[in-house]
Amino acid sequence: MADPEDVLSESPVDFESAVAYALHPEMRRLIIMYVVGAVLLPTGLALFLDPGYGMFTQVLGRLIGLGVAVVGATFLFAGLVGAAFKVVTDANLLAAADLDGR
Repeated sequence: MADPEDVLSESPVDFESAVAYALHPEMRRLIIMYVVGAVLLPTGLALFLDPGYGMFTQVLGRLIGLGVAVVGATFLFAGLVGAAFKVVTDANLLAAADLDGR
């Protein structure tokens, strides 16, 4: 197995291109989705588990909390899986282009 230092020294990626890739509009949208999901999920769970004091507010608070938690979980996992898929797909495209160029 190759040493990590050797792999990093032979890598065609430098700091500027890595930052540019992370700030690309598609990647930025996925990161924002992940962050919004990370905020909404605990907020929704908190509303769901502690909805309020009155009978009407308890039912309404639980429904709102459940909805917010579901939307938060969807955003969280969609952002995470989407970003991972984009990184793997782009790496495979770069590797295929590198093999064709040799």
